[in-house]
Parts: sequence; structure tokens; C-alpha cells
Amino acid sequence: MHHIHAFFILILLFIFTACEDKTPKNYTSHDTLTTQAPTLSDTFILSNNAGDIYTVTVSNKKVTFKESMKAITLLSFFATWCQPCLHEIPDLNDLYYKYQDKLLLASILIHDPISKQALENFTQAQQIQHYVSNSIQNNDFAQLISKTLQLPKRFSIPLTVMYVEGEYFTHYEGNVPVEMIEYDIDQALQTLE
Repeated sequence: MHHIHAFFILILLFIFTACEDKTPKNYTSHDTLTTQAPTLSDTFILSNNAGDIYTVTVSNKKVTFKESMKAITLLSFFATWCQPCLHEIPDLNDLYYKYQDKLLLASILIHDPISKQALENFTQAQQIQHYVSNSIQNNDFAQLISKTLQLPKRFSIPLTVMYVEGEYFTHYEGNVPVEMIEYDIDQALQTLE
């Protein structure tokens, strides 16, 4: 009889001790953030129609474009079917011409199944001269950037994000006056002097 009780107790101990806590160490069981946020990090290859690539590393709020020597990076997440995005393009064109020696301006096409030829026609019609990435990794890149900014999974576009020497500087959700972006670029340039 004692052997049966001992065996039963061992079985119960095994059942209750064999389960591993799968909760990430930085989160409580209620999914509330504790003292340390998880590291959000990954590397992406962005490419355009011409085959030019950027190797981009995201580490928390830091974003590094390996092939760029520019201190300021302005990313615009957009889609060709998005009307607010279309309204932003002339402003981005103006920013590109005004600051092309000082910043990397890259438009990142997301959630848009447009063909390469149709994208080529679109960029010509919109007179876009800056870098437009149509990489298959764009959506994953956008999702990680939105997480670093603590935006919802389905964030609004256009989303424009500015980095100075890879460090997050500011971002804009939706259309904003181009003067606001210019002011922030000028502020960023002053921090580099």
C-alpha cells in the first residue's frame, strides 16, 4: 500500500514539475511590460527595381543602413493604392531635391502587390527620384519598425520615420505639412554640427 501511495505522489510531482514556464522573462503572465522590454532585432535586405540593395539592421529603435554614409535617414512606408500616400509624394520629392546630399530618403512599398513594370511606370509618373524599395522583406521590415515605435500591428500609412546616425529621431503618422518635416530635418542637422 505504501508503494502505491509513493508511486502516486511521484507521478503527481512529475506532472507538476515537468511543465516549463513559457512566459518570456521580460513579461508577466498578464502580458504587461515589466522593467526591461524585449530586444527587437533583425536584418533585412531592401531592393529596388534597378537591383540596388540596402542591408538594414534594426536593433530596438536603432536602424542602420549598411550601404549609406548619410547621417540622416527618412523612411516613408507607403502603398500605391493609398490616397494619402499619393498626396505625400510631391512633398517627398521636394525634400529629396532640397536635402539629397544630407539624407537618405527611402520609400518602402508595403501591402502592395504591384508588378515591377507597374511600379516603374508609377515612379516615372510621380517623378520619384529617391530610392523606392519593393523588396519581398518590406512588410516584415515595416512590422518590426512599427513594433519599435509601439504602433498597432495595422498602423496607418503613410508612416514616415526619421533616424539620425541610426538613432530614432521622430515619426509622423499620416500626412503632415512638409514644413514640419523640414523643421525636424533642420533640427537633426543642427545636432550633427
